[in-house]
Amino acid sequence: MTRQTGVTFAPTAAKSRFFENRSGRMPMRLTDALLSPHGRLNRAGFWGGYFTMSIVTAFIAAILLFVSEMAASRGVALGDPGFRLWMVALVLLVPVTWMSFCIAVKRWHDRGRSGWWVVIGLVPLIGNLWGLIECGFLAGTKSGNKYGPSTSKAAMPQWYHEEIPEDMA
Repeated sequence: MTRQTGVTFAPTAAKSRFFENRSGRMPMRLTDALLSPHGRLNRAGFWGGYFTMSIVTAFIAAILLFVSEMAASRGVALGDPGFRLWMVALVLLVPVTWMSFCIAVKRWHDRGRSGWWVVIGLVPLIGNLWGLIECGFLAGTKSGNKYGPSTSKAAMPQWYHEEIPEDMA
């Protein structure tokens, strides 16, 4: 679409500024941000990704617990409530671990470091604190690096920062 000023405008660009893809031109889809370890993720994307993952996980856990409780009340032998809770936790363990890994690797990439820096989280206390400070509070590299173009606002094209006009929303 073209605005009266002659500037080309991409209406999908304003939907999410958290997740930047490799080209830096269009927002990264949420599924790519949560399920793929490739590319870069800015701080807002890091926090937004973990928040989204937490909400989705809590919702799915509530549904699974509800279903297991309903099945148990109808006579299906699922064991005691503690066992049902462990079953739900095991069902969610693999996807949540993978999503956490993908978000962290992308954030390390934005900091200009290899995804292997995720392993620092295995060091008790100090590793987790270091990872939190590096990924959650420090800015990524200002320019592009070997993992993709910059995710900083200054590196994005001008049309990316414009708001959607009311008649186009």
